[in-house]
Amino acid sequence: MNVLVIGATGFIGSSVAAALVGAGHEVSTLQRPDGRATGYRPVPGDLTDPASLGQAATGFDRVVHAGPPLGEELDLAGVDALVAAAGDRLVHTTGAAVLGSGSKDEDSAPDPHPVVAWRAELERRVRTAGGRVVRPGMAYGDGGGSVPALLAAKAAERGTGVYIGEPGVRWPVVHVADLAALYVAVVEHAEPGTVWHGMSETVRLDDVARALGGGTATSWPLEEATAEMGPIAGLYTLDQDISSDRTRRLLNWTPKHTSITAYLNSQVGHA
Repeated sequence: MNVLVIGATGFIGSSVAAALVGAGHEVSTLQRPDGRATGYRPVPGDLTDPASLGQAATGFDRVVHAGPPLGEELDLAGVDALVAAAGDRLVHTTGAAVLGSGSKDEDSAPDPHPVVAWRAELERRVRTAGGRVVRPGMAYGDGGGSVPALLAAKAAERGTGVYIGEPGVRWPVVHVADLAALYVAVVEHAEPGTVWHGMSETVRLDDVARALGGGTATSWPLEEATAEMGPIAGLYTLDQDISSDRTRRLLNWTPKHTSITAYLNSQVGHA
């Protein structure tokens, strides 16, 4: 297929673009006039200019949005432009936080954390148009991932692993290579109007912190974290156990990396 990837300079998007090429697809990437080249055929456009997204998305077999969230106004205007141009050819990324806390699966209704409240409406608009939604867990691997990087920086600063709030908070996680393979499967096989979960395991964030801290970890009180990070700190206290069983079964998706703590321990040991 001829696929446009939005967000191809980012951690997830770059892996998705490479995986699509590896699967035999022709990839073009959205590129701002002053943006960094990706090595793929550039298509002019800018996430902060929704009209440009609609122009860029015209004429592709699939349009994969793996770019970062920019806030309610821009994200909803952007998805409206993409839906108008691509309709059921759109594959859009949201995230696990759209489901809220507790045990959830692909059939669970969105109950988003307030920090990402608009993503439920974004998903609705994509699916109503026949598009596909991918909800990744926390992505890690290949030396990237914003959450592991933040926690690693805090571990280096304090000399011990750091997690926010109370111990025992669980998050769904996924290695970026496995996530990229899921996007390929969604592009190739997913039915219109569907939602898919990119989670390889559920892990305690304090265990992630211990792996980054060489075996020890301490709490960073939510109030202090919020003062430094803003409201997004509340996401780190969102306890989730999210299933990807249906995704694995229907798309024959089998993650190869199933232990983030083993991965982090190997990285810390290597460093």
